[in-house]
Amino acid sequence: MSKTAPFPGRVAESLRRSTVQVKSDSPEAGGLGSGVVLPDNQVLSNAHVADGKNITIECWDGNAVQASVLRSDPRRDLCLLRCLTRLTGATVTFGDSNALQPGTPVLAVGNPLGFIGAVSTGVVHSVGPIASRSQLLRQPWIRARLRLAPGSSGGPLADLAGNVIGINTMMISGGLALAVPSRIVHSFLKRTDLTLGATIRQVQLTNGESALMILELESGGAAEAASLLPGDILVSGNGRKLESPDDLQQSMDESPAGRLYFVFRRGGQHQTRQVTVQLQRPGMNRAA
Repeated sequence: MSKTAPFPGRVAESLRRSTVQVKSDSPEAGGLGSGVVLPDNQVLSNAHVADGKNITIECWDGNAVQASVLRSDPRRDLCLLRCLTRLTGATVTFGDSNALQPGTPVLAVGNPLGFIGAVSTGVVHSVGPIASRSQLLRQPWIRARLRLAPGSSGGPLADLAGNVIGINTMMISGGLALAVPSRIVHSFLKRTDLTLGATIRQVQLTNGESALMILELESGGAAEAASLLPGDILVSGNGRKLESPDDLQQSMDESPAGRLYFVFRRGGQHQTRQVTVQLQRPGMNRAA
């Protein structure tokens, strides 16, 4: 006997119970936003929603608890919160944003304008970076044709099985909603504090592909210790193409024992070189 697809109403109700209201004194968020419940009394939301000093999480049943910021990444607009007392919401299940196709039906849950657990529906428009001068918009995004209102930021974007495939962030021109893909969320949640010790920027190679150029090195940092130099072009890390800063971060997050094998170019040469870098923790190079 074949399995039947979950009833959309039940999926929406389950997502509502896993979506919380995030209240903060953040002027940018207007004091209200959304978030999703994770294990261990943690909540995932947008960084711009939870950048205030005082943060309260209100669950679907009205239970309210105080929270503090565990980790924040303004570049990807993600924030991990820890609640000081037990949450009553159910934890979410994440899906694979890499499997999304244009036209995939999606559900968004949030707290727009203070309306708790509002649900909107739409379809995936596209997945990928946006051509823009803004560094934030140049990151990979899920673009969906659905409506988000102030207060929905930080809430879940899910498929019809209830799997969260993105975190809703904002509306852009053309009536498209942007969500951080679950692939990026996974990388953020398991992120370590290991660093390369270098300032990098995205550049375009002569073949039209993107890579990362080292602009500056931190004195005594991991990149300097591996004899990398400013101007070096990082092409891949542990076999992953380095086309954006997100690719580098994901390679660092997944590096075995903090070792990252780079393929790079130096001095305008087309021939590539290889080097293995042992990533460091911040301040490690300054330890006595």
